[in-house]
Amino acid sequence: MTRFTPIEDASSFRRMAAAMWRAPSDPSIYGQMDVDATAPLAFLAEHQRATGTKLTVTHLVARAVALALEEQPELNAKVRFWGRLERRSTIDVFVTVATDGARDLSGARIERANEKPLAVLAAELADRVTKIRAGRDASYQQSRKALSSVPWYLARAATRLSDVLVNELHLDLSAQGMPRDPFGSAIVTSVGMFGIDAAFAPFVPLARCPMLILVPEVRPRPWAVGSAVEVRPILRLCATFDHRIIDGAAAGRFANRLTKLFASPDLLA
Repeated sequence: MTRFTPIEDASSFRRMAAAMWRAPSDPSIYGQMDVDATAPLAFLAEHQRATGTKLTVTHLVARAVALALEEQPELNAKVRFWGRLERRSTIDVFVTVATDGARDLSGARIERANEKPLAVLAAELADRVTKIRAGRDASYQQSRKALSSVPWYLARAATRLSDVLVNELHLDLSAQGMPRDPFGSAIVTSVGMFGIDAAFAPFVPLARCPMLILVPEVRPRPWAVGSAVEVRPILRLCATFDHRIIDGAAAGRFANRLTKLFASPDLLA
């Protein structure tokens, strides 16, 4: 039988730490993968030459995530009612955007992102982003107005109430800036414009989505090509997964699918 002996000579910091923090309850797991961006960047350049429309790596990631989820529909789930797992019927990807001179954050949910060609997905996202930044997106304006009117001491209660209404009860309160299941199947956030090459983000409790993908800056890195080493543009994708829905094996299959899609970017068109 295992026996336990009190540690009497623990450091003052260790004693304080043991008393200060509660037992772990965060289900987040983290992972990152490097992707050779040579083919994707060439694909984006060729697309711009052929159509005159500029696409970005973030568009490719959003589309790739949607297609990978299509192959693993069991990951497209949410937790409701203190532990009931439910699968979404559609794959919706939420792309985060900076607003108000990069002092605030919002985003656009692209519904059925797996069913939309890359150009259509990008055009829809561009339209939503333009409206949000110009103050012409009704949903964003409603939610911003509602949050601004709540005193700080009621913010936690208001957020919890919003969570219950749109996630537990699945009420559609779009007119109040709170659509049903507001963040969808996955959140994709680009941080590359800030010169960041690796970063992770925490889950937003209100989101109830199983994964959050950060898109850092593409940087030149050494890359093994057969038995040789070359310097290639590398995209380091960083992900936070909800362990209640996604385990390591599922995350590995998901990452493998992303790797194959980026190796053949024509599959994302």
